[in-house]
Amino acid sequence: MKVVENKLFGMPIRGQVAWLFLYWNKELLKRAGVPEPTPDWTYETFLNNARRLVGQGGSSDFFPVAHAQSGGYENVVANLRRFGGDFFQETSGPAKKATLDSQQAVQTFRFYYDNAKAGLFGPRTGLGAPEFGQGKAAFYFGRLAGERGTVALNAKGAFEWTFDVAPKGPTGRRGGFLSVDMSMLTSTSKDRDGAWELLKWVTNRDSGVNLALQPEGSLTPGFRKDVYCDDRLLNDSRFPKDAMKANCDNIEQPDSYVYPHNFRLSGPGGIQEVLSKYIDPIHDLQQEPTPAYLKELNTEVQRILDMPRL
Repeated sequence: MKVVENKLFGMPIRGQVAWLFLYWNKELLKRAGVPEPTPDWTYETFLNNARRLVGQGGSSDFFPVAHAQSGGYENVVANLRRFGGDFFQETSGPAKKATLDSQQAVQTFRFYYDNAKAGLFGPRTGLGAPEFGQGKAAFYFGRLAGERGTVALNAKGAFEWTFDVAPKGPTGRRGGFLSVDMSMLTSTSKDRDGAWELLKWVTNRDSGVNLALQPEGSLTPGFRKDVYCDDRLLNDSRFPKDAMKANCDNIEQPDSYVYPHNFRLSGPGGIQEVLSKYIDPIHDLQQEPTPAYLKELNTEVQRILDMPRL
């Protein structure tokens, strides 16, 4: 539920703990003699096995790991949490203090920079769910379960694949961001009773399941455990059963929703503009994530946080 200043503004239509999953190409790993991931894998295990896959794809545009991470706010929060950090000093609800220059932040961005530089991680753009489905990467790291439809449409049954929860980060956290879409009634509604019935319908169990049974696009279900763990989704013949069980099991991952107290996240002059300016060049190997560079980033974000509420 969307609560701001103790007021309920909406009810969840669909949602997920985002950026939580690791996809992999079962057949490619088997050919290379690499074991399939388990929930007990650490980053060290993950990287050691990724190194064994260098040159295994049979083409120059193959990379062991696709990630498609960016300077998107949710991506950044989830990645920081993998290393025991966070975007703000406050870890849920409204936040006023940025911590993007922490030691954990340096570790986070060096993880992507160093592994991209080493050739283990593919480029930020042009290597995502479609390309993983086309066999251009062995792993697809830190992603959404809702991307499974795009993977399946591109794989077209050419190979077996699946996904599960991402490996444990250095502090034991897997990372993630509580991302929920809402619908609401407004005070200007001309038919509040009818609008309430509609809201109940779009947030009910069947509606939530049907969102995940769409033929294409984002297959994020209604954000209810009885939806995520509904037999219709667990037995969706389009996808591996173990993956759908992992999606059910991980709906309760303890990762929260946090937002700028003044709501200056997106739009001109918002925090997202600053993140794109500083983070995308790291993933593109155009800028090393030094402590001084991240301090500049943090200073710019804090300047926005210090502004009045919209």
